[in-house]
Amino acid sequence: MKIVFRNFDDSCYEQVCDFLIELSKDDRKHINWNWARWEWMFFHPEFNRDLKNKIGLWYLADELVAIATYDHYFGEAFFATKQGFEELEKDILEYAIATFSNEGGLGIAVNDKDIHTVDLLRSYHFVTHDQTENILELALENVSLEGTISEGITLKNIDIKNDLYKLHHMLWQAFDNEGPVPVDEVTMNKQKEMLSATHLNPFLHVVAENKDGEYVAYCGLWYSPKTDYVYVEPVCTVPEYRYKGLGQAVVMEVLKRSRSLGAEKAYVISDSHFYKSLGFQQHSHYTFYWHNS
Repeated sequence: MKIVFRNFDDSCYEQVCDFLIELSKDDRKHINWNWARWEWMFFHPEFNRDLKNKIGLWYLADELVAIATYDHYFGEAFFATKQGFEELEKDILEYAIATFSNEGGLGIAVNDKDIHTVDLLRSYHFVTHDQTENILELALENVSLEGTISEGITLKNIDIKNDLYKLHHMLWQAFDNEGPVPVDEVTMNKQKEMLSATHLNPFLHVVAENKDGEYVAYCGLWYSPKTDYVYVEPVCTVPEYRYKGLGQAVVMEVLKRSRSLGAEKAYVISDSHFYKSLGFQQHSHYTFYWHNS
């Protein structure tokens, strides 16, 4: 049967999620681009939604068999095929180069053990770059998921309907932004978009609240019962509450909750000692390859 190309529209969203879930079931060489990273990116305030119709999808009848997408904005991309459709890779890569490059070219992160994709990129004159991604993995059955809560701190679910401003204020501080917290309509609508993510489960998004009702730490997990893992994003603490164990407390709380839902493993894009101290171990490493336009 004939392979048919189409550009992404919102009606394809769940198909992309299911494609990425299937991609990671047997072979986790693409775990850095799992379904949850896709969802987190798609609803992130910095995701350039004006470009989303440029995402390329390849179908066999009604089955999605390959994808090429940018990461937040042009200049970085991801592409993959289902098993048995590797003959599409050159066309997909050429589409990614032509569509997603910016003035600096195009970067694609590849698992260091994926020699096939490395050879393909090199044949198109991609060269190694010093930018990398590291994936850590935690087997939930092997660790104690009990965290210590500081006095005066309460752990609670985020309230999607009522927490918009409190959560935004905490994120602005926790990610070390300078100046007053912006609360203009455009900014707040972007934050609201993040909390409208299709599969966001408030049970797995936990904040630490102080005695004044302020949010001071946060951990979000992304989980689908179609998988056996959770994806950690984000974890943050406001500056004045760092080094008090709150990051560990919120992470351990949501990991414990995820295990109760059926998750067996957790993945995070990081090489931080913080996660290693919680029991996360090395899973895979990705090197960026760059194509200069």
